[in-house]
Amino acid sequence: MKGEKKPAFVTSKRKYLFCCDQKGMKRLTPIINKVMEENVSFEVVFLGEKEDTDISMWLRNQKMGTYLYIAMEWSKLEDFKHLAMEYGFSEEEMQFIGHGIRLIDVFCCKCHQKTKIDRGKLYKLMTTCSHCHLKLSVSNHYSPLRGSFLGYVTLETGSDRR
Repeated sequence: MKGEKKPAFVTSKRKYLFCCDQKGMKRLTPIINKVMEENVSFEVVFLGEKEDTDISMWLRNQKMGTYLYIAMEWSKLEDFKHLAMEYGFSEEEMQFIGHGIRLIDVFCCKCHQKTKIDRGKLYKLMTTCSHCHLKLSVSNHYSPLRGSFLGYVTLETGSDRR
């Protein structure tokens, strides 16, 4: 779990919601125990291997003062974040705890397409645009407009440089 965000207990909420997969449940157990100690209302929705659980109705019926924890694979987390925001949860009313490989998008400065790379390799390696095959240097600049990190042309190092 190196580099993974540890969930933090947020106090003084009316109700707590926990939405997680099996690994996420293990990470949220200390928070759930704390909520039980505080004797505060809570609900848990377990998302198993099959994606047949529809949480939209569950999210829609929540009241103000509810705090949401979502803990699951990075590949699924973003979709659940958007769903929760559609039903009125703000960034301040949610925590996201991801696990597994985190793929991020890199925006190509040439063809304006996105290429997915492993987040762990963000600053270590150059990447190649999967669309135009341009070698890109991935910056630490994230563009909310593009929903991706910006990729710039890589200057080749070689004997022909001045």
